Order: sequence, then structure tokens, then C-alpha cells
Amino acid sequence: MTLNLLTFKEISILPELFLGISIIYLLMHGIFLTVNKKYPLIKNSFIYLSVLILFMTCFLLTNDSLNYLELSNFNFSIINDYLSFSSKILVSIISICCLFIINSYLKEQKINQFEYILLILFAILGIFLLCSSDDLLTAYLAIELQSLAFYVLAAFKKNSTFSVESGLKYFILGAFSSSFFLFGSSLIYGISGSISFESFKDLYFTSYPGNSLKLLTLKEYYYNQDQLLIFYAIIQKLVSYDTNFLNEQDFHFLYNECSSSLITNNQELSIYRDLLHSIDNVFSNYIFWDFLNVGCLTKKDVAFLGFVYMFIECYETEFEKIFKLGDTLNNLELLNCDTFGVTWNVSNFHNKLLMLSKLDSYQDFNYLNLFFDTTLLQCGLIFILVSLFFKLALAPFHIWSPDVYEGSPSSSTFFFAVIPKIGIFVLLLRIFYYSFYNFLDNFRYLLVLIAILSVVVGSFVGLEQRKLKSLLAYSSISHMGYSLLAFSTGTFEGLQMLYCYLLIYMLSGLCIWSIFFLTRLKNKYNQKQNKDLADLLLLRKSNSVLALAFAVVLLSIAGFPPMIGFIVKFGVFLSAIESSLYFVALISILCSVISAFYYLRIIKIMYFEKNLTGKLYYPITSQKSIIVVINLFLFFLLFMNPTLIYLFSYKLSLLMMY
Repeated sequence: MTLNLLTFKEISILPELFLGISIIYLLMHGIFLTVNKKYPLIKNSFIYLSVLILFMTCFLLTNDSLNYLELSNFNFSIINDYLSFSSKILVSIISICCLFIINSYLKEQKINQFEYILLILFAILGIFLLCSSDDLLTAYLAIELQSLAFYVLAAFKKNSTFSVESGLKYFILGAFSSSFFLFGSSLIYGISGSISFESFKDLYFTSYPGNSLKLLTLKEYYYNQDQLLIFYAIIQKLVSYDTNFLNEQDFHFLYNECSSSLITNNQELSIYRDLLHSIDNVFSNYIFWDFLNVGCLTKKDVAFLGFVYMFIECYETEFEKIFKLGDTLNNLELLNCDTFGVTWNVSNFHNKLLMLSKLDSYQDFNYLNLFFDTTLLQCGLIFILVSLFFKLALAPFHIWSPDVYEGSPSSSTFFFAVIPKIGIFVLLLRIFYYSFYNFLDNFRYLLVLIAILSVVVGSFVGLEQRKLKSLLAYSSISHMGYSLLAFSTGTFEGLQMLYCYLLIYMLSGLCIWSIFFLTRLKNKYNQKQNKDLADLLLLRKSNSVLALAFAVVLLSIAGFPPMIGFIVKFGVFLSAIESSLYFVALISILCSVISAFYYLRIIKIMYFEKNLTGKLYYPITSQKSIIVVINLFLFFLLFMNPTLIYLFSYKLSLLMMY
């Protein structure tokens, strides 16, 4: 007897397991150190330990061989493909930088509880699981894990009414949006009988009934499906009409032994012949002759007979031409066949089919729309979309975003605004680009409408903002609108530009929020955590390099050359134009020009505002300035040679679409 052990090489969820176990050890470490101390100063050690844990997680992610990617385990609830791998690497790197940046802020705001860092790690673990989720239940639990951590992070400053208020708002609206996701998932499960994205792909990716394939003949539709599955479904339907149709032995033989060719021996031929006899006997007994007068044959029965006819027609050659069927029901060549010593008269059966149809041609008989009703399925997808739009703060589901961003501790807002966006978009890609791709046409107008509304709201309402955090909140709404516009195209180019845009958005957010934390004002209001735009007055004279970095990243996200933000935003507009969304692209370009005003206004305040006295700032450590300088060089380097980001997004798009 050989004992098969599960090796670490086969565990695709090893980075998440390591991160989760490390969180438990960190919790025990914090409890043991603080059991007899009232005000323990262990925040620094927790941050550095967390950075070490995330660094080791990155090592485990990059240590995975590419040969083992796309490995599903835990009953196909977790998938480790290139999309999840690259997303988790990006989240890990940005999170490490975030922890370095917020260290001094936590000290200044007297947030010394070690639970704060643990909550950040729990949120990162939830994002990891969300990127790797391969079914709706895992995705929901991952969203809840990160959301519950974010709710507490928003309300962590218990002595601040603004923080408590923002936490309550975030919790109520977040729970409300999660209920939408759960309800939509339950609808999809009730219709399809599965929650797995792989099963959804098999059911709906290439054969969305009533959409792209409704113009095909049933024969073409049949050859796109699993023929054995259709044969098995016909038998199941006949058993529902006549319980004596098939005995248990023949039923198990069909289920376990039938191949797609079906005709391999006399036993299978006999079962197939019995199937046709049963069709004739079952339906002629009680529903055929009353159909014209009473109408007791339902639409589903008609559709079922259509599939039977399709089954016979498609297997005409394999059955030694037992039947000779024409292209239409009106031109059938009905004949008596003697094959393998079996005599079978098919004229009655075909006449009954002809009675049922009363149509000019076989193709006009719309079986697909009768057999599949996807209205409830699309309703479930709409509920899931609304829930994810809440998480992304897209208009008109953005009302909570500015208040929560403004009232939460700035270190928590940093994570809200930058890191979780990519996890939500990965889930959207798995749902619409992997599982329900043919449904994307039905939702394109809704997605485009939400994208344009978000861009307009983020551009125009942002003009009125005087606080930097509120301005960044509306800027985030606008950029998520551009990302959704690239997503809604449904093309390879749109998918590639979505990856590029999300990557540049996260790098830009990291740079902006780093400068936000590094510019610590020297004044008596040192407890003030928010910044007005006037607080950046004459930053050029206080720290010219920091002012230059801030100006560069603002010009990049506004879409000014020569920065990489210009290239990716241009790519989003180009993908929209290639998808014939001309009017949408025009509105987006105009809104991009309008939104450039409030970015330029910050640069004007830093460089050109006339004032005799400027603001004084605390000095910046070299450890934190490295992050800003690397970001600054990246914006110029990627503009001069964007091949790196294009190759990265191109590989992701290829592996996702094909």
C-alpha cells in the first residue's frame, strides 16, 4: 500500500496559508507582550514583522513554478492562475510600501494598538483570497473578510466622532451591498445548480442561448454542445413521461458506457431503437391528437421534440442512414428502413413533428428561446454588479465614499483608495470575461452608463473640493469610471488597457498618499489629520524634490505627456473607439480635460500662489523618500519605454481570453 502525501509544491494556496498562520502567531505575540502592560510600545515591531511576513509571502508567490499555475484545489473553489499570481504580487508590494509610509502617522496620531496592523493583514488576506476565488461563495467570503477589516479600520479612532461616523456609514452601506451579492449568487445557484466559475464557463461561455447562437440552426448549436449530455437529457425527459421506458440496468449502461459516437455495438443500437419507439409511443398516447383542438402540448414539450429531431438529424450518418431527413420539416423523405435486421417505420413520428410545427422551415422553429429563459439569471448578475459597484464607489453608488474617506484615519483611507480595487476587478473579470462572456453584450449599455456617470461625477464634483482627501475620493471615482469603460468594451485591447490602467492607478495612488503622509505640518494643530489644499502652499520652497514628485504624479493621472498616465488613458479611449463607442469616448475625453483643472490647481498652489509665508514641514527620513523617488523615476521610465507594462498586460490578456 502506497501512502500518497500532499507535497507543498501541489498546494497552490500556500502563500495564503502562510499569511493566515502568521497572523495568528502575530496575534499571540501581541497578546503575550501586552498582558501586563497598559501602554505597550510595540507598534514598530509589529510593522516590521508584518513587512517581513508580506516579503516572505511574495517569495512564496514567485517561487511557484509556472508549470503549476492554473491549478485548482479545495473542490475547485481556489484557482492559482497567472491573473491571481500577478494581482497578489502587486498587492503585496504596494502593501509593504504602505506599511513603511504610515509608520510615523500612527505614532503621531497615537494609534499604538497592535490590532490595527493585524486588521490590515486580514484585509490583505481577504484580497488574496478574492484574487484566487473560483466560485461565488469563496468570493463572497473573501469580500466579507476584507470588508469587515476595513469597517473596523475606518472607525478605529474611538475618540474621534468623525472616525466612528465614517465606520458606521461604511459598515451599513457595505453590509447592504454584500446582501446584494449574496442574493444575486443565490439566484444564479438556483438556476444553474452550481456556484463554480468553471461550471458557468461550460454552461454559458460559448453557448448563450437567445443571443449569439440564436441565428444558428439547431444542428450547429448541437455540435457546439456535449452530445452525450443532450442524449442523456432526452432519456431523462422520456422517463418523466413514462416511468416504464427504461429499466435500471439500461439506464446505468447509458450513463456510464455511452460514448459520443453511440453506435459501437448491437446493445447500444438496440437502446437507441427503443428510445425512438418510446418517443412515438409516449407522445401518441395522450397528447398528440388533442394538440390542435385542446392545446395540451406545452411549449416545453414542443421544444423537447425539437431536440429529439435535432438528435436524429445529427446522427443520420452514424446510424447507417436509418433516416433520411431533409433540411426542413416540409421536405422530409420518409421511408421504411431495415437496418441490422430491425424494421422501423418513421412516417408516423415525422408526421407528428410536422403537425406540431406548422412552420415553413426547420430553422424558424425557435427552440433556443423556448428552452432557455435567462431573464432570472441576468437579474442575479445585475445584483452582483450593483454590489461590486458599491465596493468600487462608482456613481451613483459612490455617496458613502467621500464621507468615509474624509472621516477615517488617513492610514485607513490609504488602503481603501489604493489596494482593494484590483481584487474587485479581478472578480469582475472572472465573472464576465471567463464565465458569462456572451452575457457581456446585454450589460454593455449598463456598464457604459455607469462608467460615464462616474467620470462625469468625479470630474465635475471634484472641482468644488477644498480638502485633499475629498479631492482624492472623487478622483478615485473618476478613475474607476475609466477602468470600467475599458472593461465594458469586451475586447482584447480593452482588457489589456484595463490591466495597464489599474497598475498605473495603484502606483500613482501610492505616490500621492506617500507625499500626503510625508508632508507633516509644524504647527500647534498637530492632531489635525486632514489637509486642505492651502496646506501645500509653497511646498516648492520647503522641499523642491517632493514638490516635483507631487507635480509629476498629478500630471500623470491627469493624462499629460510625457508621463505613463497619458499613454494608458489614451489606450482606454482608443479601445472605446475601436468598440464603436464614439460618443462615450468623446464624453470621457472632455471630462478628462475638465478633471485636469483640479490637478493643475494643486500645482498652481504649490508653485505659483502668491504668499509671503509658507508652511513648515517636518524632515523626511531617507527610508521613506526612497519610495517616492522610485515612483518618480517609474513614471518617466515607463513613458520612454512602456514595453514592460505592455508585455505584462499582454500576457495577462492572452491567458485570460484564451
